[in-house]
Amino acid sequence: MNRITVATIFGLAAAVPAGAAGVYLSKPADTAPCFAAPTGAFRITDKAADYTVRVEAADADPSLRLQLVDDPAVADFVLVDDDAPACPSGVPLKSVRVDPAATAPDLTVALSREPAAKKIYVKSARFSDQQAAALFAVTSGARAVTARALIR
Repeated sequence: MNRITVATIFGLAAAVPAGAAGVYLSKPADTAPCFAAPTGAFRITDKAADYTVRVEAADADPSLRLQLVDDPAVADFVLVDDDAPACPSGVPLKSVRVDPAATAPDLTVALSREPAAKKIYVKSARFSDQQAAALFAVTSGARAVTARALIR
């Protein structure tokens, strides 16, 4: 082989992986944080989900009432994060959608600062208070995923 052929082959050998890496790196990553619980891993989504949770301040007949507190020591559920961990492999992954306008949610959560039997503390850059409430409701089994879902 002459030098031009060898140089062309080496050039292609370097260009193909570099091009593939560019395509791979340019794909948008799933940036939704993952929440790992003993029952599996959960990811918040705005698309169709395994669980739809309506969270509002006042609901006449919620599946669960939660009080948002400022002291993690008194909370039943504490969600504090510094980064978004990857979902662990080998565990079931479920999706959770928080939809304040859902007409037939799997769960309804009344979240406020008013006293309630269950308390949550949230200090998170990744999850909103409403998302944390939905995660608690789903992961605690808010036993009504519940009866309401089974009754339908």
